[in-house]
Amino acid sequence: MRGALWFVMLGCLGMVGVGCDDNQSGGSDPVMRQVLKGWHVDTVGVVDITEVDTVNTDRGLLAVETTRVFPPEANGGEVFAWEFNAVALNPVKMLILRPVRGQDSFEIIGESPMVVPRHKGANVFELPEPIPLQFPCLLGFYMPEEGTIGFRKVRNWKMLITTEPLQRPFISRAPFSMYGWRYGVRAFWRKQQDPSE
Repeated sequence: MRGALWFVMLGCLGMVGVGCDDNQSGGSDPVMRQVLKGWHVDTVGVVDITEVDTVNTDRGLLAVETTRVFPPEANGGEVFAWEFNAVALNPVKMLILRPVRGQDSFEIIGESPMVVPRHKGANVFELPEPIPLQFPCLLGFYMPEEGTIGFRKVRNWKMLITTEPLQRPFISRAPFSMYGWRYGVRAFWRKQQDPSE
């Protein structure tokens, strides 16, 4: 999806904060009905990426979201875009990971290109190639320089964070610590719907 149609879709999906279930039929917008026809489109991550008040200045921060994860029905789907709230104009990349080796490690199953935010605030990037999803999988991101994406401390939120160098394709879970930091980031995923539904 390119051009105006792409931005109409993202606006309907979340920039206005509407839940995805409300958008499956495209609502009253005829353009959206055509865009979503035959697709289940949803997000993983925070609902409102603007709810941030802090930035971490550690270099090389790798974070893995464990509170809001890809649901089983995302299996066989694909991540096609991501959105984050930039509080600084430093590079960042999205990672899609899955737990392996008895949950002792993560395997990177896909990643976005490294991007520099266009401006502070909400930034949306479409992936040049969608990342296939295989359940279970998790959303993560990596900031090689000082912090880019803002967060808010939230009780009972569970974000795994480390500043150990990024390894590929496997990352040991040992150096991660759990923080109650809810980052302003989310991924957009889609899956072709069964025609019989």
